[in-house]
Parts: sequence; C-alpha cells; structure tokens
Amino acid sequence: MSAPGAGSYVDSRLSPISGRNLWRPLRDYKSMTDQEIKPYLGKAVRVTLADRRVLAGVLHASDESGHGHRHYAIVSDAIREGGHAARELIHGGDQIATIEDASGDPAATP
Repeated sequence: MSAPGAGSYVDSRLSPISGRNLWRPLRDYKSMTDQEIKPYLGKAVRVTLADRRVLAGVLHASDESGHGHRHYAIVSDAIREGGHAARELIHGGDQIATIEDASGDPAATP
C-alpha cells in the first residue's frame, strides 16, 4: 500500500462515494434468527448479507452445526451452460441482514 498521493492504489473495499468500508456491517445492521430464515428454505430468494453483498438463488440449510451456529447455502445456476452451480456458504443466521422472496422472478427461479 502506498502513501496517500504517492501512487494509484485504491482500496476496493471502500465505497467511492462515502469512503465506508463495504466489508463491515453498519452499526444499524440487524441480523436474522434461524426462525426468521426457516420459511425461506428451499425457495428462490435474494439475500443481503451483513457485509452488504447481495446473493440470489435457492436457500438451503445444513443439519450439521458443530460450532454454535447453523450453516446456510445459497445455490445459483451455473454462469455458463454446462458449468457448475455457484454455492455460497453462510456461517450462521447472524450473517444475514435481509431475505426477499424471489419466487416470482423467472430469472431467479430454478
């Protein structure tokens, strides 16, 4: 990392508008509980994570926890035909800020 003004280094984690770190939740961030997440399991959803990433796909839960929280996964169709489905593992409901039902969106429905 270079000193300010010494080069062209840009921290991609910072918002170009506000300068806030996009990988950390805001102070007003509220996480979801496992009970709030349960009705969305097996459905097409749009999920906003605590770090502000937005994922879309089918929400799944793992029965194994082992270390104090439940694991969830968002599984999306492959980007390229014949490719593998994309899968993002989420370590606990406290990493999920919001879930929206995307079952009415043909692009989000498996």
